[in-house]
Formats: sequence, C-alpha cells, structure tokens
Amino acid sequence: MQEAIDTGSTYNELPLLITGSGSVTVTEPDRCPGGSPDYKIVNCVGGTGRLVFQEREIQLKEGVAILYFSHTASISCEISETLSIKYLTFTGYLLPAFLQALHIANLTVFQLDPAPQMLIDEIILSQQSTLQERIFTGSALLYMLLIKLKLSKDLYLVPERKEHTPKLSSILTYIKQNYHLDISLSMLAGQLYITEQHLNRMFKKEYAMTPLDFLTRYRLLKAKEMLIHEDAMTANDIAKAVGFNSASYFGSVFKKHEGCSPMVLRKSYKASKSNSAIEASR
Repeated sequence: MQEAIDTGSTYNELPLLITGSGSVTVTEPDRCPGGSPDYKIVNCVGGTGRLVFQEREIQLKEGVAILYFSHTASISCEISETLSIKYLTFTGYLLPAFLQALHIANLTVFQLDPAPQMLIDEIILSQQSTLQERIFTGSALLYMLLIKLKLSKDLYLVPERKEHTPKLSSILTYIKQNYHLDISLSMLAGQLYITEQHLNRMFKKEYAMTPLDFLTRYRLLKAKEMLIHEDAMTANDIAKAVGFNSASYFGSVFKKHEGCSPMVLRKSYKASKSNSAIEASR
C-alpha cells in the first residue's frame, strides 16, 4: 500500500491532480482505502465482496471499479474472501464540471475494459517516482482514464454484456498469464476456434485495440515494473522475461511507446529514489 502523494502547494491549482495511489489486500471487513477527502476510484483486481453505502449495495468482483466523490460519506466494505483492490485518489478544480460533462455521477460502477485497467496500473507505477514530472504524468494519465471510463460499460446501465465478451475475457486472461511466451494471433484465435480476422474484428470492436496491441501494452507494463523494482535484471533479462525475442527489438518497441529507452526510465526512477533518500537524511 502506498502513502498519499506530497504534491506541494505549487501544483494544487492543476485542473487534475493525483493525490494518492496504491494497492491493498483486505482480509477482514474494513473501510475503503484512500481515506483522504478527495475523489476516489476503487478497482477490484481479485476476490469478491460488497460495498455498502447507506441503503445501496455494490457487488465487488474482479474488473469492477467504483468512482465516488469527495463529499461521499465513508463506505463500509464486506468481503466473502480475500479482496485485492487498487485505488486512486485525486482532486482538481476541473473535476466537477469535467465529470458532469462526461455524465459520470457519484458512485458510478464500471466493468473495466483492458485500457482503463492498464491506465490505473500506469498511474500507480508513475507515482512511485519522486521526480516532479510524475505530477504532470499522473494528471495526463488521469485525464485519459476518465475519458476511458466514460466509454466503459456501466454495470447498471447495460443489462447484459455482449455475447462474445466472456470469450474475449478468456483471451485477456491467457495473455496476462502467458505474456512471457511466444504468443501469435493464430494461437489466440485457435483457442476460440475462429479465424485470426474474426478475432481481430471482435477484439477491436469490444476493446478498441487488437489482441496483439493488448499483448504489447501488457508486456511493456510488466517490463516497466521490472525496470523499477528488479535492479539486478538487465535489459536483455527483462526482454526475455516479458516475451520479446531480442533486447534490441524490446528497446525499439519500448522507446516507441514510452518515449525513452528502458535504461533511461530505470535511471530516472533510481535518481528520484536517491534524491528522496538524500532529502530524508537532511
């Protein structure tokens, strides 16, 4: 679980601002994470349970996210098994008008598609840096996330999921569990006994990206986690660990998507940790 983020008074006037982020595992009835008075997004990534707000109950299961506002009273959390949650807290003068324009009301429930799920992961990862750039990165990603939430399916507005969504969910699960392997489009299509073209059409219609696009983005997310947390791993080690056949190809794909090389990203996080340690010792 991460601490609240010290954004400093200089940035308090930003239109969108991440104030906290992290993950938590709840094993006993508890309060929702993120106890600040800010806006919150709580995303269930494992387990089941329910949130109780006054007379309203919201069922929690993997992939469900709830957005609720700063003025919302505390919400009690009841679990039927260990519950894993990722959360964001945020603020900003733009939020009331922006959420109103997006028609996102208090206590809106979403079944997240892959894109917003990965954006939440990206935000949490970005906030682990102590460099000031994280503030602007977090704000930009938050803007994208809120737009993606607008496009997501609200569980209480869409009575039935599309017929092929459960099938595609199995593809997502397979990729998340096997991203380190050599995965091809034909291999994924074969799991559903359909053609590659059919799978591409279904996947893109549902998630606005192809299966291989999702595979690449997920591999890069896992690579960033390793670059930040696994100091002993080289770029070549990480390339192999996330399913790239060569370090050079991994480097080119990484730079195309992230705007810098893998080692530059690692150095930036190392520098931020070093600066933070120096400041703490003063």
